[in-house]
Amino acid sequence: MKKNNGNITEKIDSILSELNYKNNPYFQSLADGIFDKDDFIETQIQFYFAVTFFSRPMAALAAKIPLPHMRLEVVRNVWEEHGEGNLKKAHAHTFEELLKRLGNINLSDIDKRSLWPEIRIFNTTLSGVCVLDDYMTGVGTLGIIEQMFSDISSIIGKEIVKNKWLSEDQLIHYNLHEKLDEKHARDFFSIVEKAYENQEHQYYIDQGMWMGATLFNALYTGLFEHRKRRVFRDVKTLHSRAEGIPC
Repeated sequence: MKKNNGNITEKIDSILSELNYKNNPYFQSLADGIFDKDDFIETQIQFYFAVTFFSRPMAALAAKIPLPHMRLEVVRNVWEEHGEGNLKKAHAHTFEELLKRLGNINLSDIDKRSLWPEIRIFNTTLSGVCVLDDYMTGVGTLGIIEQMFSDISSIIGKEIVKNKWLSEDQLIHYNLHEKLDEKHARDFFSIVEKAYENQEHQYYIDQGMWMGATLFNALYTGLFEHRKRRVFRDVKTLHSRAEGIPC
């Protein structure tokens, strides 16, 4: 067995430092107070489609993790995404409430939007890595996205309040994920921490982390670049046949 002195925590820090995602124009424009509120809400409507989809590749990944004690926290994460059985507390529902508070956006308004390609690329890539790739690569991908979203939730939540779009008491979703996703990231990385000592395993885990970090950063870049986009649809159906065909 090929071993090395690789430290997964150091690698995570190295990837995120090199990516410099906190200086993404999406977050910088929020911090500078130049992100138009209507444009921000439109990008958040699109992000809603990523929120509602995220638990599905995670569930697929959990099924591929070979041992029960390794997959347990991922299964628990999927359960939390579904409000622990109470769909009113599901993450999709809290995001719907955020949109309602930000701009009186309801599900009918959301349903009229066409799915942007940036979101489809994000969702489809996660499905691909979690279904078709090695589980260690999938764990690296989702783990680093959870790590990033913990920090991103803090940034966005604080800027929403600073821009006076919502008060601190009105803020929802982002204040929860600031702490919750930090735990979720630890849960993912604990699955592959031992495997990371093996050079071959490390390569696949690194590939997953780099892809997840790059993909998530690119999503926010794309949302910001196309923030003026307004695309609506006449057809009333799901955005992907992979979600099933509604009766």
